[in-house]
Amino acid sequence: MKTTVNVPEKTPERRKTIRYPLAMQADISFPDEVLEAKIFDLTPAGAKIRLKKSLLKNVVLNILPFGSFEGEIIWEDDEFMGIKFKDDHKAIVNLILESEVEDAP
Repeated sequence: MKTTVNVPEKTPERRKTIRYPLAMQADISFPDEVLEAKIFDLTPAGAKIRLKKSLLKNVVLNILPFGSFEGEIIWEDDEFMGIKFKDDHKAIVNLILESEVEDAP
């Protein structure tokens, strides 16, 4: 039996400069604090770093009229962010989804 593996095409490199791999300690400064960081790669245009302390914050997502949901921003990119709720809200999520279906044209 022959197995077929789909290999995704390589995304074209968007960077205009070469990335130089590093493993170097650094600090990153904010108006009210300085955090330890590690540089993973460096270019003339920027750097890829990892912070020892997350900048992601605890938040409250308010969905009217359903309530407030405590959570933590656990990821973000240029367009979106993901929130992990502190508690399981399965019943309320089902109510919200049912409400949206009822309101659909």
